[in-house]
Amino acid sequence: MTKWDEHGLLDKVSDALRQASPLYLSAYQLAIKLERAHPGLAERLGKPLGGAGVGVHNSLTEYLAAQLAGRIDREGAAFPVERAHLSSEGVREIRFTGPGGTDLVSSLTGSGYHLSLFRWRAPVSNS
Repeated sequence: MTKWDEHGLLDKVSDALRQASPLYLSAYQLAIKLERAHPGLAERLGKPLGGAGVGVHNSLTEYLAAQLAGRIDREGAAFPVERAHLSSEGVREIRFTGPGGTDLVSSLTGSGYHLSLFRWRAPVSNS
């Protein structure tokens, strides 16, 4: 069983995105929202929350973005989450308020990579 399945992350992510619907959340916002709703989740997964300077390339933020992107790529419109990107062009810094009021600064700004955004995919009506 994968960590994703073991910790019921699809349900946790879906709940968080449904609450934000129809808005997109960055992987950072999603990780922060999950950690607030499920304190200690990042630690149970063996991952730091994320952000510039954590010194680890497999944070909860990166894990969520990679897992969601892979599932969206494989399942397409059948997957309940959709993805978009925010261009990093001209962006100097993106700062998030983490649990306990700590700052998390995106490690993607200035890296040439774009920020992944996710939102709940509204069910398609067949009527």
